[in-house]
Amino acid sequence: MNNNENISISKLLAVLDIQDDDSFIITDVELIDENKYIHIQKKLEPMYCPRCGSRMHSKGFYTRKLNHPVLQDSTKFYMIVKQRKWHCDECNLYMNDSFPFLDRYAHSTTITPLLILNAFKHLDQSTAAIAERFNISDTLAHILFERYVYLPRLPLPEYMSIDEVYLNISNSQKYAFVIMDFSNGEIVDIVHNRWSSTLEDYFLHIPLEERLKVKAVICDAYQTYLTMPEKYFPNSCTVLDSFHAVKTIISYLNGYINKVMKKYQDRDKKALEEKNHDTNRDNKTIKKSKEVILLQNYRWVMLKNRDEINYSYNRHYHKMLGMNVDTYTIEKLFLQLDPNFEGLRDLKEEYIQFNHTEYDNEFDVLLDLNALIDKYDKSDQSIFRDFAGFLRRNLRPIVNSFTRIKVYRKSARTEKEYYARLSNGPMESFNRKPKDLKRDSRGFSDFNYTRNRILWATRKNPSIKGVPKSMDQILSKKGKKRGSYKKKNQK
Repeated sequence: MNNNENISISKLLAVLDIQDDDSFIITDVELIDENKYIHIQKKLEPMYCPRCGSRMHSKGFYTRKLNHPVLQDSTKFYMIVKQRKWHCDECNLYMNDSFPFLDRYAHSTTITPLLILNAFKHLDQSTAAIAERFNISDTLAHILFERYVYLPRLPLPEYMSIDEVYLNISNSQKYAFVIMDFSNGEIVDIVHNRWSSTLEDYFLHIPLEERLKVKAVICDAYQTYLTMPEKYFPNSCTVLDSFHAVKTIISYLNGYINKVMKKYQDRDKKALEEKNHDTNRDNKTIKKSKEVILLQNYRWVMLKNRDEINYSYNRHYHKMLGMNVDTYTIEKLFLQLDPNFEGLRDLKEEYIQFNHTEYDNEFDVLLDLNALIDKYDKSDQSIFRDFAGFLRRNLRPIVNSFTRIKVYRKSARTEKEYYARLSNGPMESFNRKPKDLKRDSRGFSDFNYTRNRILWATRKNPSIKGVPKSMDQILSKKGKKRGSYKKKNQK
């Protein structure tokens, strides 16, 4: 063996927790195609029976082939272990050589499961991809994860963010319910659905003493979430995530834009019918008018915050509109499509400005919000009168959303502690991770596995089970009972 091979073997022994004291012998190192093979055995020394103390006799070797993903680059790594078989003539005991890196009946070294579990922390890797990487079956990788990983619920936080994520595992497991600690971004738990009955059973099984510590529940406008504090957390208040209030008015504006667009589409359809009548033809294709093109592609003029629009005088030829345009031209053309557009945008911007204001006290928030509600109530636009009703129904939760607390998680500006307004922003960021896992895994079939996989990947310091589940516990899961088989009559 050359020096490079000696260095690799030395590292291998260290990784496997084997003392480099000549008690183990590397008999050969082979590189066959893209596979590397290390042949290892114990040095021959006298063996004495652990039962009666008599000297044992060698009965040949038992050879085992083990997967071991350590020190591999592009090659697959195998260990060929020769276990000497021993027999005691006095008490008839049979046994094999023991190795610190080898468990009975295992097909890989003892360190391999730890490396596989570490790979499961990457949600962009499916179980199949992990199994292929470590040269094991999908089933074995799945079983390994289930044996060692089960993460219990964390204690309820003072400031609790709640939301749902779409998993679509089954009819009763479409939307999983997620609990997050707003202060540090840790996922407290994931529940299999968001049904009222499920959440009632879940929270009422948590001791009241723990639930009393919750100070705020941050959520969207889903009614089940809004009523949680009064049901389960007597010392807390409801916080309506500011994004969902803005989302509501954006939804109203989108609906209004669609109505305007429908008016122009009906106009274009009628014009086509008249043209067909005059020309005695039956053309069914309606060429999009400039108005429809603008309403379909440039509604950001209405929906986007004005201070976030990148205005530019750089003009370019717009083929579909048949003219040279810049940002200002597009804005002007769009607002001219309906006499109410500019006024609607101004009313929307007033709420955006209110929402972005940092207030010193709750009273000022309440004062400005009530002033907005009064103004919207008097609007000649029904969508803002409807929005006024939404704001009035959720007055207190919206006011609560302006509370700022000290948090302990990374921000774009710093990694140290800082103050942040109560919101579901961190939750929305987390929700992308299960979606990525769902896409890469091509769907989910087991909630408990999915839950633990997500928690294993997102918690800061997850720990494996001290006593892993037995194979009997893993294999005891039964599928759907097979129906009776009826043999066809043979003629």
